[in-house]
Amino acid sequence: MKQKMKLNQQLAITLMVLILGSIMAFGVILPISIKYFIDHKNFNTLISEQNEYIKLGKYYNTSQGKKNGVYHLQFDSNNNLVIDQTDDDLIHHQLMYPEFFSEIKEQCREQKKQVEMRKFIDGQETLYYLINNKDSGEKVISYSIDTGNQYLSHQLFMTTLIIIIVALTIILVSFFKWNNRFINNLKQIQHELDLIGDGQLEESIRINESTLEFQEVMDSLEHMRRKLYNNEQTKKRMIHNISHDLKTPIAVIKNYSEGIIDGVYPYGDVEQTAHVIYSQAERLEKRVQGLLYLNRLEYIRSQNESYREFAIDGLLEEVISYMFDQDQLINVRLDLVPQRFIGDKEKWRIVLENLFDNAKRYAKNEISIKLTDQKLSIFNDGDNIEEDLAESLFEPFEIGKDGMSGLGLAIVKRTVNMYGYDIRYENAETKGVTFIIYKDGKANE
Repeated sequence: MKQKMKLNQQLAITLMVLILGSIMAFGVILPISIKYFIDHKNFNTLISEQNEYIKLGKYYNTSQGKKNGVYHLQFDSNNNLVIDQTDDDLIHHQLMYPEFFSEIKEQCREQKKQVEMRKFIDGQETLYYLINNKDSGEKVISYSIDTGNQYLSHQLFMTTLIIIIVALTIILVSFFKWNNRFINNLKQIQHELDLIGDGQLEESIRINESTLEFQEVMDSLEHMRRKLYNNEQTKKRMIHNISHDLKTPIAVIKNYSEGIIDGVYPYGDVEQTAHVIYSQAERLEKRVQGLLYLNRLEYIRSQNESYREFAIDGLLEEVISYMFDQDQLINVRLDLVPQRFIGDKEKWRIVLENLFDNAKRYAKNEISIKLTDQKLSIFNDGDNIEEDLAESLFEPFEIGKDGMSGLGLAIVKRTVNMYGYDIRYENAETKGVTFIIYKDGKANE
């Protein structure tokens, strides 16, 4: 099994490889570059001075050439050195660098090319020379003695190397500080994830982090924690409400059934008692069906199914026809513009039935249904919804005044959300409530 390394170890090894590679590269490339620069400079000076020397001949300014550090020699066609015995510098150089002059003489004898550039190293000094074969058979040698450039190049190399080492040291220190901070942030994220995994959702996630990316991660974790916490609270509330909501009908069914068995009829005669049992069983059945339908909606939502469009105005007219009797005292007003909604038609039917049933339960005299551009409004002139229900009205088992199962609006909310719509309610200034279904992004249109 391949051994795994920690992230900080991987980063440290990568950085060390880069640093060592950089030092090695500088150790090789920098000296070569400095050497090339010095050689190039010296040879260019030699070429320039030699061209002047050959061009001007006896009119050449020897003193100017010496100022540039360039000296000239001549060999005749028989390879004999022709030297000005009055030139003290040349006599001195012959005494100082006898091996150099011997090499020049040998090179002049062997050279076939017209021009050759060469170097002669004598201890700490380097002599650069240029041999030019003239058409007459004579040879002109121009040379310069480098006594300071080699030292300068060495000093330049050492200074540059020190600067690189200092810079790399600063980079290393900065890297390890950043690395420790980076690892600590990862450990904090891991710690928060462990807490969430253990179900400890009560405490908010806080982080004093200036790095934008880590702050975004922690914000996402906090958002996830809040959602999980709210879901957990909703689940607990649902379980509590389910147990409370089912407790009464079960107790009634059990007690009345025992009464019939014992020949005692708690509610009139046996037929009336049985009717009570039936009504409680029916109530219990509606609760169970509502819960199963809610669970089914969650499953359908997780499948990411594709949905078709259908004419919502036609479905509205159909549901209204069988939910509102002609002889009802409630006045139903319609304002429908042909529209197409996305989703399963039968599930939208359940949405409309729940909303109409809710409107009928609370309306005093009027229900108004309006369909416009991707927006459906259902108004009833009943009492306003209490402010304390504003946040939880669409939660399961949230029962308002004169409410029934507490599942109808929860089913509505989950269904419309599943198809990319949303729902909200608005209280009228005096009396009345409007439920509005709208496509996401069209809330204020």
